[in-house]
Amino acid sequence: NITVPGTALFVNCPYPTLEQDAAVSPPVLIGKGCREPYQAQSLINISGMSFGAISVPAVRALSKGAKLAGCWMNTGEGGCDIVFQMGTAKYGVRTEDGRLDESKLQKIASHPEVKMFEIKLSQGAKPGKGGILPGSKVTQEIARIRGITPGQDSISPNRHPEIGNTQELLDFVSNVRKVTGKPTGFKLVMGAYGWFEDMCKIIQQDKSNGIAECDDRAPDFITVDSSDGGTGAAPMPLMDDVGLPVRESLPMVVDILTQYGLRDRIKVIASGKLITPAGVAWALCVGADFVTSARGFMFALGCIQALKCNKNTCPTGITTHNKHLQRGLDPDEKSVRVKNFANKIHYGVGLIAHSCGVSHPRGLKRFHCRIVQENGRSLPLDELFPVQEVKEEYR
Repeated sequence: NITVPGTALFVNCPYPTLEQDAAVSPPVLIGKGCREPYQAQSLINISGMSFGAISVPAVRALSKGAKLAGCWMNTGEGGCDIVFQMGTAKYGVRTEDGRLDESKLQKIASHPEVKMFEIKLSQGAKPGKGGILPGSKVTQEIARIRGITPGQDSISPNRHPEIGNTQELLDFVSNVRKVTGKPTGFKLVMGAYGWFEDMCKIIQQDKSNGIAECDDRAPDFITVDSSDGGTGAAPMPLMDDVGLPVRESLPMVVDILTQYGLRDRIKVIASGKLITPAGVAWALCVGADFVTSARGFMFALGCIQALKCNKNTCPTGITTHNKHLQRGLDPDEKSVRVKNFANKIHYGVGLIAHSCGVSHPRGLKRFHCRIVQENGRSLPLDELFPVQEVKEEYR
């Protein structure tokens, strides 16, 4: 049924792109003012899934697959590009009392595979709630890596203690970037958004005070997660009823950044159940630079949504540390499936782009997409979310 309200329909043109005129999407430079900026190519990348929540063979399959596909991963081993996600408990870079340990942060940043740092403010299925890892999944190895006690529940705080307002958020981003020299941004679920406009004003005020891009406090990227996101460990009231869906929050973030003249400075990553070529193409039409997915790559590993993630009894070996259950997950075999998923997404988005008459997916714009309404008819995306102009004072 293609008349379900909210369905994205792409506007094919009478003169689609010929095969010889098709082009690979150009890479996007993140963190132009950093000591070590990151030039990223892949449209689809692997979203944050912590070691502990998922198993050793799952991590190895994902990271090997990421290397084969040429995309990044939020954590991993095997030579792929890594985005180090810093949760509210700061596992891996924490002091004993849960604060940021800059010496550990520098050590992480010294690895050439680590390309960016993402500060997690909130995640799709549980905004306002920290991470939850049941004690049955806290093995000796995971406890050593995280700096916690084996066998005890690992509960992250609801937010970073150091970040209680917008000024502190920008200061924290700036400090992490200075310590690491690498692009630094944050991930969030958008709900209230007045603070977001305030953040843009502060960044522009810094700019008007003569602070150069290499020294400013602006995030190099923002990952827009949404209430569409999922996890195996989240309270139902948060999973079902808190946060805005990506169909609403992504255009909002892109438009606010555009209005404040920050869209080129701050790259936008979309997340939240975007697991098909149409979903990724929609995000690119809205204005995202990249898409990240956990769910799609979990399916590539063989996830059957058994709903056993928090019980350490996952029958596919993905979210369990039971060696017997892990035997069915061969990292070498599954890594190829991870690569195939990423490649098929690129292929499918390319088909949509060429049908719309552009040479590559990053050429998609809002006018290339229509959204089905309640009456079964569709409206252009640029009518539902008009393309914004930069405010006069920020031009």
